[in-house]
Amino acid sequence: MYSGYFARDTQYLKKNELFKYFISFFFLWIFILSGCGPKEDPTLAMERKMVAGGVEILRSGTPVERDSVIRTFYQLTNPGLLHPFLVDTDPNVLIGMVSALGYLKDKTAAAALADLLKKTSEYLLQETVIYALGEIADTSSVPLLVGMLEDKTTRRDLRLSIPITLASFSKTEAAGKVEQAFIKILESDSDDLELCSYIAVGILEILNPGNADLFRKYTPLLRQMAERRKAESGEDGIWTNFQLTIQELENYKTPAISQR
Repeated sequence: MYSGYFARDTQYLKKNELFKYFISFFFLWIFILSGCGPKEDPTLAMERKMVAGGVEILRSGTPVERDSVIRTFYQLTNPGLLHPFLVDTDPNVLIGMVSALGYLKDKTAAAALADLLKKTSEYLLQETVIYALGEIADTSSVPLLVGMLEDKTTRRDLRLSIPITLASFSKTEAAGKVEQAFIKILESDSDDLELCSYIAVGILEILNPGNADLFRKYTPLLRQMAERRKAESGEDGIWTNFQLTIQELENYKTPAISQR
């Protein structure tokens, strides 16, 4: 008798447990369908919609509308929302994403931007990526930029823009690589006065007590370049670039170390 009751009670308990599981699952399902489950952060949700709407405008809007959208992206607090669009096929979308990521200084985008720079042949996009890499100043980008600077097959306009971009890395651990890249161009491309004038501007941007003596040794070479340019084209912008750098190198005073 006892064992019979025990068996019936056990079956009852099993059925009761199954019933409780069913009820729990039922209410969980209702909970989720009603929208009462875990909710996305309101700011993230709002910015996700902003990006989705902005992308459509980048695809079909006017230049003014696209510019407005990009400026709106500058306000994002979740730049990762832009990353999926770095593989988009629309140049306008890519330029918008790259510009915003550069403005936001999103270091997590550096690798994807470098990869994009290697793959694209669109000049405006290349220029925007180079600018963004300079703004982000992630040192992993330096070898690529230096390689493009030294490569004579790099599009001329891009090559001329790289020294100023590299100057953005002057306060990073890649500063030494940037200094050596500038010196290499002065030594190997001294006949290219225009390029060397941009190098001169780059030197002016990164000049500091630690490298003043290093660059000061190249003052005679810079003066020769300035004189050649003046003889060929007069006192134009390229000549001015040389002159400003020469004057700064000659007048630069290394701060004295205070003694106690």
